[in-house]
This record gives sequence, structure tokens and C-alpha cells, in this order.
Amino acid sequence: MKIDYYTKYACPLCDEGLSILRYFPEIEINIIDVEEDVEKFQPYLLRIPVISYDGGEKELGWPFTYEDIREIVP
Repeated sequence: MKIDYYTKYACPLCDEGLSILRYFPEIEINIIDVEEDVEKFQPYLLRIPVISYDGGEKELGWPFTYEDIREIVP
């Protein structure tokens, strides 16, 4: 499963979310720093961390738990 993980530098919540995602080796994580992507900056800056999956059709925003991730992993 591939996901986009919207984050930014020095974001403790983003680090916590990433540590949850690391429990799932079947997830391929594409990390997107919203401060480096002009298109993503405005819509995601105040919402990060955000997981985008199913080809960008669905999103899961913070706070999310291990159980929340387990529900989206096929």
C-alpha cells in the first residue's frame, strides 16, 4: 500500500504519526514536506500530519492511532 504523508520539519505531531506508520512495513510512505511544496502548503499546513491514500481519494488527519491505520491497510 502506498500513501502520501504530509508533514513539515520540526513537527512533533508529525514525528509521532510517522512512528505509528513505521509499525506497518506493508505501507510505502511518500513523505511530502508542505513547506517545500507550494501547491500543498496552503491546504495542508494547519492540518498536518495527514495521510492520503487510495490514490489521493481518501485522507486521514491527525489525531490517528495504530488502530485507525490498521483499518485502512488492506
